[in-house]
Amino acid sequence: MIAADEPPSLPQHTSSPPPSKRPKRDPAVLTQMRGLLQTGSRHLDTLRAAQVAAQEASGVMAAAMLLQQGAMREISAWESEVERAMRDMARNMEAEGSDL
Repeated sequence: MIAADEPPSLPQHTSSPPPSKRPKRDPAVLTQMRGLLQTGSRHLDTLRAAQVAAQEASGVMAAAMLLQQGAMREISAWESEVERAMRDMARNMEAEGSDL
């Protein structure tokens, strides 16, 4: 007969208790892992800073290239104007030479 107030009895084992589900903490390994994680964190921070710097440099470079492109257009327009003026001068000189 089983008493209602008593839990059912479980078979008793004489072997050693089951191993703990938590592994033992080795301070040396934990220290090494902490160091590796901190180093990795610093490397990632450095990479991020380098990427930001590269993006900024790319933006500055793009702006400089646009400025250069505008200046080249201005020079091209100026050259065309100079060529036209020189042709006009040459025509005027020819016309004056034929009048003599």
